[in-house]
Amino acid sequence: MLDALRRGSTGLIAKLLLSLLILSFAVWGIADVFTGFSRGAVATVGDAKISVTDFDRVLRAEIDGLAAETDRRLTMEDARKQGIDRLVLSKMIGQTALKEYAREINLGLSSDRVVQNLFSDPGFAGPDGKFSRSGFNDLLARLGMSESMFLSLRLDDDLRQQFSSAVLGATVVPQAMIDIENAYKNETRDIAFFKIDSAAKVTIAEPDDAKLQTYYNDNKASFMTPEYRKYNVLVAMASDLKKDVVVTDEELKASYESEKETYDTPEKRRVQQIAFKDKAAAEAARDALVKGSKNFMDVAKDNGAKESDVNLGLVAKTQLIDPKIADAAFKIARDDISEVIEGRFATVLIRVIEISPGRESTFEETKEKVRDKLATAKATTVLQEKVDLVEEGRNAGKTKKQIADELKLRLIEVPAGDSAGKSPDGNAVLDIPTPEFVTRLVARTEPGTLTDPVEIGSDGYAWVEVLGIDPPKEKPFDTVKAEVKTAVVDSERRTKVRELAEQLVERLKAGEDFAKVAADGGGTPDKVETVKRNMVPPGLTEEAVDIAFTLPINGAGSALTVDRQSRVVMQITKITPAGELPPADKDKLVTDLRRGLQNDLLIAYVASLQDRLGISINDKEVARVTGADVTAN
Repeated sequence: MLDALRRGSTGLIAKLLLSLLILSFAVWGIADVFTGFSRGAVATVGDAKISVTDFDRVLRAEIDGLAAETDRRLTMEDARKQGIDRLVLSKMIGQTALKEYAREINLGLSSDRVVQNLFSDPGFAGPDGKFSRSGFNDLLARLGMSESMFLSLRLDDDLRQQFSSAVLGATVVPQAMIDIENAYKNETRDIAFFKIDSAAKVTIAEPDDAKLQTYYNDNKASFMTPEYRKYNVLVAMASDLKKDVVVTDEELKASYESEKETYDTPEKRRVQQIAFKDKAAAEAARDALVKGSKNFMDVAKDNGAKESDVNLGLVAKTQLIDPKIADAAFKIARDDISEVIEGRFATVLIRVIEISPGRESTFEETKEKVRDKLATAKATTVLQEKVDLVEEGRNAGKTKKQIADELKLRLIEVPAGDSAGKSPDGNAVLDIPTPEFVTRLVARTEPGTLTDPVEIGSDGYAWVEVLGIDPPKEKPFDTVKAEVKTAVVDSERRTKVRELAEQLVERLKAGEDFAKVAADGGGTPDKVETVKRNMVPPGLTEEAVDIAFTLPINGAGSALTVDRQSRVVMQITKITPAGELPPADKDKLVTDLRRGLQNDLLIAYVASLQDRLGISINDKEVARVTGADVTAN
């Protein structure tokens, strides 16, 4: 799951989130060690504790990242079921083990080095390739962290990276492994194939009633009604409550004034910068620029800078990392050369070649935005109050109807719904966001069971009460006779097509002409060339390619078609062994293999560290963070 997240991550924020979780569970996941406990922490590794707060933060960040990647909301319950909580904790244990050992051997990094690593990390770069301050601030807001807290975590990550590099730096990929992997990935095959015309070449006799009845009797499980459940759903959503929220003009004005800068358009400047090795070189360059003996780009080239290095883009003041550079850039006039600036990381000269004036917003033009923001915040508060009141009502023994009437909440009554959320007539029974969260809970809840609320959409909760279960029933033969006939005909057609394919394959193996065999199968000869194992060419399926790579030269076989209604018969006409890889491709292959070997080594190394340091896990605290204790109760 985490590897999938890393492979699919796109966009600045996704990359920034991933920077906190440097290595995959393939590296850090260690076997079950969930025994014992340490009070006040979810786990201890040696003398180090993994706090409840840190575990909760990392787990929720992981859940949020997965939700963004899969484009659906994940609840803590979903995370428990998928094992994400144990996966995250295992990873944190492995990271803590390395950190503890680094402390034992006095391995450390300076804070300046950590900041430099952060700025040079491509995962934090904006569209211009430079460190994105706005993206960084957005990340901090999403994670609910201060900058110092983030840098502390980054220090731990960089330390582990440094240590891991020392352990794994000498990893060598054997040439035999490279040759085997290259042979497997880059061998190609030419495949001749045709599709059997099942409609023309296979005739199915009309099944009589006796055959239909026999098939029905042998396959009654295929002709059952779904299980239907009678239930009700009490719904509380901030978006519903928002309609009744009152926001006064005084509140609107106060909120606008306190957050006015967020509605204003900031001044932006297109800044160019040249970095120098020392102050003397910068002063000499500035003198040449002021006298006009050199232009700005000439000086940049003299100092080994490309145009992309010089241009910082059109930026707001807050986007410039170094305060000294930011102050200077927003004081100088357009096209002027700044004084020499001894910045945090380099000595520089800057100039501004474009100024986009800022604009202050007005209350009237932003009033509705402010109103919506305040109403949403108030509705969220009201929602939590409603949630608490619903729980009080349930504990007091009130019915869902009573609670709904008292709190003016929506109660959805479902007379009959299946596991897909459909009524017997095929219509959806729930008009709410993410109804599948509710239907899954309904499917596993017995009548009379008091369940926890389930999160729906991005701003709501639902309470489910199952009132009754109507189990699956056999559909009478007469009502499904047409379905049974279709099933019988399809089954017999698949059998006869498979038998025909086997006969045609045997003829090809015996050396018969491919075109003649294809014609007898009602197909048109086709061919694909230079097919690799990871390819699925038009007309073939993944299963067909897999079978093709098990066949010898001139060997034949068959596989189901894409629609699974017929079969493709194929013959291997050429096998080309993998050749020598181009240098770039070989380097990539070696890098991939080395990464796999390093992961294996780290698994073993971290496991040995954990064994030596000792681990204990507080299952009660883990359950409290993940909500498993409430579910169990």
